[in-house]
Formats: sequence, C-alpha cells, structure tokens
Amino acid sequence: MTKKLDEIDWLKLLKVDPIKFKAWFNLVEEKKVDELTVKFYSLKFTNDKPDYEGFIRYLYNQVESYVFEEIEIKEIREDGDNPQEKALSYFGDIDPISDGSYGELILYLFVEAILQAPLVVHKVSQTYNDNDQVKGSDGIFIGNINDKPTLLIGESKMRNSFNKCVKDALESLSRYINTPEAIERELCVAKKHLSRDLNNLDKETLDLIYKSFRTKQPEFNEYDLCYPAFLMYKEDKINEMLSKKLPDIEKEINTFLSSLKKKRIKYITKSLPKTNDITLEFFMMPVNNVNDFRKLCYDVFHENKV
Repeated sequence: MTKKLDEIDWLKLLKVDPIKFKAWFNLVEEKKVDELTVKFYSLKFTNDKPDYEGFIRYLYNQVESYVFEEIEIKEIREDGDNPQEKALSYFGDIDPISDGSYGELILYLFVEAILQAPLVVHKVSQTYNDNDQVKGSDGIFIGNINDKPTLLIGESKMRNSFNKCVKDALESLSRYINTPEAIERELCVAKKHLSRDLNNLDKETLDLIYKSFRTKQPEFNEYDLCYPAFLMYKEDKINEMLSKKLPDIEKEINTFLSSLKKKRIKYITKSLPKTNDITLEFFMMPVNNVNDFRKLCYDVFHENKV
C-alpha cells in the first residue's frame, strides 16, 4: 500500500533539543486570532539584564548542526577538518546590520523546537561564497501539526522598528500567500537542495517527499500550509526600565511586554493579507536594541571578542 505523508515520522529528523532551547526564554504571551498564532518571548535574565551574550553563544554552538547534515559532519571529520569552523565560514564576513543569516538560524531553532517540524531546505545549502544573500524563503520545514502533514515556508526579520519588522515580514510572506506560482517556483528550487539527512529515510518515503514538492501532483495537496516567521524588534522602553535598576526587573519587563500584546496583535492582524486555508505562526522577540544584538552576534561568530 502506498505510504501517505502523515505516516512519515518527521520527529526523528529533528536536530534541536526543545528543552534546551526553551530554557532560554520566558513565554510572555500567546494569542490566537483566526489563522494567526502570535507568541511573545523574552530572554531570561542574568545579573539583572537579558542574557544576550549567553543566548548568542548558544546560537554559536548550534551552527554546526544547522549548516551540515550528520553525514557531512562525519565526512568533514574524516577529512581532518573542524565542522564547527567550517560551518562558521557560511556566516559571511559582512556587515552584521544587513546580514540575514542570524535571523534564519533563530527561525530554524524556533520552528524545530516549538512546532516540532524539521528543516528540510535552508538558504545555507544554496550559498556558495561568503557574501551570498540568497533570495527566497528563509527555510522550508515539514512536520505533522494538529495531526496533519504540514509544509512550512519560513521568514525571519530583525528590525529596530516593530512596524517595519511586521511590514517587511508580511511583504516577504505575501509572495507565497495565495500565490501558487510562487510556491511552485520555491519548491522547484528546493527539490535540488533537500537535506541529506532525508537519506536516512527509505526510498519509498524519499520518492514521496520529492513528489510532494511538485505542486500539480496530488501528494502536494495532502499538505496544510503554514507560514512561520521570526520577528526580532526593538522595544524602546526596555532600556529605560533596565537603567532604573528595579528590584525585580525581569518580572517588570515581562509585565510591560504583556501589556502591549493587544496593541501589537491588532497591528499585525490589520496588516495581514487575506488568506485561504493556511496558518501563520509568529515568534516575536523584543529586545532593547536589534543592531547591538546583531553586532554581538558578529563579535562572537567571527572574532570571538566576547
């Protein structure tokens, strides 16, 4: 009997430990409005401030498994090279203010850890030199969500303005929402860059996945569509509150972020394009300064200054 997509065990392809990832965050608020789910996260504190440095070092340690499949890591070690150093070379030595790779990495971690959908195609696999910035989605994932096989096409944005962050994310996602031709083009490219970790599956399953990436085939129609997005944005008042050295500053900031949920969600829903039979998952991460976060990523990833 022919296998169906909902019979595939996607969980065995996950590489992110959800417990370790979630340990970095407080889930401040979660709200569902029709097809949209918005989750607001804040980093946990160390020494009365968000532990940005600790989290970025965690990101640094996830780079190897993000960039390379298990078989590639094995081959690199057999060749006498260091997989971590080789993986870091894919994060181009470019201006961190414009580098999208850090957001793509965090998107991957959120989708694998929270939605339990493994990454099957990402930009790194299509990058051939240090300065490449590949157009297209920031990651393609597949998983069983609500007991249904789901294809997830992800985007990440890191901006110092909440409004611009949402606007840019929705502009990117709108390329695919209700536009079958754009999805077809995306999956046509994706078929050439499927993760080699899929080779751990049997041939029948591999053939099924490959066929499901052809939008005119019935296998594609087995999927629900989901658009996950990671949005990091500057929340101006965080710096002001940190400077006051309040006795329980972490709780105070989380209470403040929670108080903004209605306003933030209203702006997102007002900006959403009309959608049919899809879901959206937004992972929101307010910080005190996005550019400072980006620069700290660069320092840790490229110069190990911190």
